[in-house]
Amino acid sequence: MEIKQLTIAEMPQAVKLARGVFDFCLRKSMISQECIQQFDTYTNETNIRMMMGNGSLTLWGVYEVGQLVAMSGMQREGHITMLYVLPVYQRRGYGKELLLTMRKYAGSQYQLPSVTVMAMPAWTASYFQRRKFVLMNPVQVNLAPYVYLQAKSIREVSYEIKKLPAGAVLGTVLGGVGVCMAAAVLYMASIW
Repeated sequence: MEIKQLTIAEMPQAVKLARGVFDFCLRKSMISQECIQQFDTYTNETNIRMMMGNGSLTLWGVYEVGQLVAMSGMQREGHITMLYVLPVYQRRGYGKELLLTMRKYAGSQYQLPSVTVMAMPAWTASYFQRRKFVLMNPVQVNLAPYVYLQAKSIREVSYEIKKLPAGAVLGTVLGGVGVCMAAAVLYMASIW
């Protein structure tokens, strides 16, 4: 599995994946025609291209043997959109890894304290809850075809690996051996 940030050139394939998974897995279960229309409008290639171009949307893709098998996006304010995984690749952790990637990106790149997601249809909220997202408005669950959830972003800290001089390593090792030997001698002296 390889997760990477997608370019505008890779966007059409990601949009095709999102629309295909939506049509195959979700469209029939959607009660609200308004929600379907919102999805169709939002995932229009022109709209996605414009948002990526002005920096308000970042897309990620999961590749397996060079083939795009999952995708998702996050708006600049930390709202996660379009989390879609091809059906034959579901239940392999790709969605979970995309969510982690976006939470890290939100914390590290945007310095956001949290991210949000709109689970649509509402029954998909449990998927996000299992991944540390909490309901923003628990009363809403039975009132709308979608549910808003929130999770803390993740701040990653990177450390530069520095090479230690051989003398420092040898001194530490010999010093440790010396301390152990002294402790052993004192212990032996105390039991005699």
